[in-house]
Amino acid sequence: MKRAWLAGACVLALTSTLVVAQDAPESILPPGFDDPAPAPTPAPAPTPPPSPAAQPAAAPTSPGSNPVVQPIPAAPDTSVAGPSLPSDLPSLEELENLDTDELDELLGLKPRYDIPPAARRSLAQVGILAPSEGGLPTGSLARQPASIVRVALSGTRGPVVSRWGHILLRRALASRLAAPEGMNPVEFAALRAGVLNRMGEHAAARALVQDVDTGNWDKPLTDEALNAYIGTADIAGGCPAMQLYGSEREDPQSILWRSICNAFAGQ
Repeated sequence: MKRAWLAGACVLALTSTLVVAQDAPESILPPGFDDPAPAPTPAPAPTPPPSPAAQPAAAPTSPGSNPVVQPIPAAPDTSVAGPSLPSDLPSLEELENLDTDELDELLGLKPRYDIPPAARRSLAQVGILAPSEGGLPTGSLARQPASIVRVALSGTRGPVVSRWGHILLRRALASRLAAPEGMNPVEFAALRAGVLNRMGEHAAARALVQDVDTGNWDKPLTDEALNAYIGTADIAGGCPAMQLYGSEREDPQSILWRSICNAFAGQ
């Protein structure tokens, strides 16, 4: 009986040791092998840029501080003479009595031409009918004496009796022709326009003078141009010529015409 209790105690002790050993097993791996990896450290959030600090208000000047004194500007030099007015400047009353054209001429505002340089036309051939359009050849009168052509055109004082002669003469005068040798092309155009006006062909005369730039007109061509404008009831068409040469004409017709053109221009 005693032996049985001793054997049971030994068995109980052995099983308790196994249970304790089983409850606390020992790892055979090297130290630190099965330790969990450390969690990554989160990156720090970006810091917003600092807002510009408000400028501090200027401190009021204390009564005891020294004020800033600006330097006194230097006196103007009276030894250098400034621009002086012209001695012949009209008085205020005279300026009030000047019309628009006279005032523009006095102030240097009068235009010298009404066509830009790039658009100006040559005077080598003046006319409205080319040879291909039924006009005379361009050089028909180029080799004729200027004196004979001048006398022939100036001597034609009225309409031609013959209807066919009238048509032929109108076609010849309106042709695109070169001026006779020794004659100014502007004079040649004025003589031809004068004959057309005296024939009653004002529309052809107006077209002929309009083929010459207004800046190249002289007094005879201007006179014939104004007659052509009157004959065609085209008063406004003569305003460019009146703007350039109107101040040189003081006859009643020109004064009336200049006033009409000023009214059209809103003056």
